[in-house]
Amino acid sequence: MTELLPTWQREPCPRWCIRDHDEDDIALDRYHQGSATTVPVLMSTDSEEPRSATYVPVDLAIRVGRYAGELIDWVAIEPVRLTAPRLVLTAESAARLAEQVTAQLAEHVALDQA
Repeated sequence: MTELLPTWQREPCPRWCIRDHDEDDIALDRYHQGSATTVPVLMSTDSEEPRSATYVPVDLAIRVGRYAGELIDWVAIEPVRLTAPRLVLTAESAARLAEQVTAQLAEHVALDQA
C-alpha cells in the first residue's frame, strides 16, 4: 500500500489492502487486495463425473479484494499455478457458501458416525 495516492484513487485503501497502487496502473489493476491464504486440496478438472483417478493436488489461493471506487468486496478462490477454474464471489455470497459447505460436511460426518 503506497503512502501517496495515485490521482485515479479517490478513497484510501482499506486496512486489509496489501497492494501497491501506481499512477500508471491500467483500469483492470486498480483494485485493493488482501493477503492470500493458500489451501492444499485434491481436485478434478475433468468435465465428466469426477472419479478419484482424476484428482490432482492443487494449491488454492483465497483472497479478498475490492475494485477502486466500488463498495462491494469480493472473494477470489483460484488455483495458484493454473488459470482455471476460478471462483469470484461477493463477500456475502462467500459467507453463504462457507456456511452451506460446513453444514454439508457436518451432516456427512454425522451420518458416517451413525
